[in-house]
Amino acid sequence: MNIKKHYLSNNILLQILFILVILIVFSLIAKNLLGFFPGFLGALCLYVLLLKPLRWLTDNKKWKKLPSVIVLMSISAILIIAPVYLVIQMLTNKVLVILNDTEKVKSDINETVKMLQTKFNVDVFSATNIEKLTQVGGSILEKTVNASMDMTLQLGVAFLILYFMLMNHVKLVNWFYKILPFKVENLKKMNSDLRDLIISNAVGMPLTAFLQAIVAYIGYLIFGVDSSFTWFVLTIFAAMLPVVGAAIIYVPIGIFMLTKGDTANAIGLLLYCFIIVGLSDNVIRLLLQKKMADVHPLITIFGVIVGLNLFGFIGIVFGPILFSFFFWLVKLYKYEFIDPNPED
Repeated sequence: MNIKKHYLSNNILLQILFILVILIVFSLIAKNLLGFFPGFLGALCLYVLLLKPLRWLTDNKKWKKLPSVIVLMSISAILIIAPVYLVIQMLTNKVLVILNDTEKVKSDINETVKMLQTKFNVDVFSATNIEKLTQVGGSILEKTVNASMDMTLQLGVAFLILYFMLMNHVKLVNWFYKILPFKVENLKKMNSDLRDLIISNAVGMPLTAFLQAIVAYIGYLIFGVDSSFTWFVLTIFAAMLPVVGAAIIYVPIGIFMLTKGDTANAIGLLLYCFIIVGLSDNVIRLLLQKKMADVHPLITIFGVIVGLNLFGFIGIVFGPILFSFFFWLVKLYKYEFIDPNPED
């Protein structure tokens, strides 16, 4: 009985070896550049947002490419770096206050604990835990400042990559359609979907947080919150957090006002924020969803959780984008291999 033996051709073996070498080299590169992945995502988001304005300047206004790129990058840098700089300055000042005057912080915490025990009969912290709470609070603030500095580094990487992407945007678009092994009509369709998703996450979420923070800021002014503008800026970033959102800022402010004896303003502020600010979040999201892609709230929640674990504070924005990109890939696979004509 003759048994036919099947051998792999030398060409296939050579291809397998070549693919293995490519994967090994790619893994080495990816391992050492993984820390800059948020910067790459930031460059991709800015590229998607600025591509149409760049084409409008170069095609309609007949600007040269280099001045157009410089102007667009300068405007986007101001809009992004200015609030980041404000937050770094504010958090740095808060950290310096804690590090330089820990005794005052401890006394303030003691007053808060005593007030809660005497007025509301609530034993929040034992006396032995107060010192630990102060140390933990200072550690959290220091980590937040470090995260802000890391965000600044990632923004620098993002703008560096963005410059080359915008300067070579025609070649980049052509490469996108030629190198990816998918049908052109599917790529065009998914290209539009990806743009909508990025705009919804990179613009919709910060814009929602900003508008909600304005509503909260009005309350801060009405009820006499000290350093209200500082809390307004911090509320913008807190409002992007899932579940807790802006409450992580205005609830401690209300409690602090209670400890100072400003009971009427404290209760008024808490009621205003819980009712007005809470409702404004839903109204703003509903209005923005009509203009942008409708991203499911669970994608935002789990995206932020994943983003914070992967990228730190900057993951608040990039996490949902990464989640949306995953579903975008699944949808592209469906169009290409399972349901090539979904409209039918």
